[in-house]
Amino acid sequence: MAIETPKYKILEKDKKFEIRAYDPYITAEVEVEGSDFRDAASRGFSPLARYIFGGNQGSRKISMTAPVSAQPVSEKIAMTAPVAVTQQNNAVDNLYRVSFMMPSKFSLETLPEPADHRVKFHTHPARTMAVIRFSGQFQQPNFEHRLSQLRAWLKDKGYKEAGLPVVAGYDPPFTPWFLKHNEIMIEIENFDESY
Repeated sequence: MAIETPKYKILEKDKKFEIRAYDPYITAEVEVEGSDFRDAASRGFSPLARYIFGGNQGSRKISMTAPVSAQPVSEKIAMTAPVAVTQQNNAVDNLYRVSFMMPSKFSLETLPEPADHRVKFHTHPARTMAVIRFSGQFQQPNFEHRLSQLRAWLKDKGYKEAGLPVVAGYDPPFTPWFLKHNEIMIEIENFDESY
């Protein structure tokens, strides 16, 4: 049985880079402190997994979807050293939003209420995202290298960033590193489909 992922249309493809138009979708998310994206995703996974495995009103099980995503909450993290959390000792600099997409059959009205008050819902509108796909273990140097490549490509193309980077992992932890499907996504605001 295939795992549901967010629906999108590819607007542009250039080797490992894509511009995608995403349909609206809902996520369940938690905010957690972490030293980097990987640490945050690890900390945020458990409360979200508990929610979809029945930790909710009515103890309803919800189908697993992909990806598991993590995004910094603080804009300071997304500057030239995207996750150098040594910038300040303020805890907000280490705050991440970790999320699971909810199956498309649900609306905000039909999703069961989480038992854990930290789990919140967020509706993502239709948006245009620049994406770089990569495999391998999700380590901080790998992230920084790929984010740098994506930002250089965006600058070269003349696209303007409209959001913070999002890290998305599509595979279970036991997937061999060389088969893992990871992405970094950044919302952009000035894509012109007419050219």
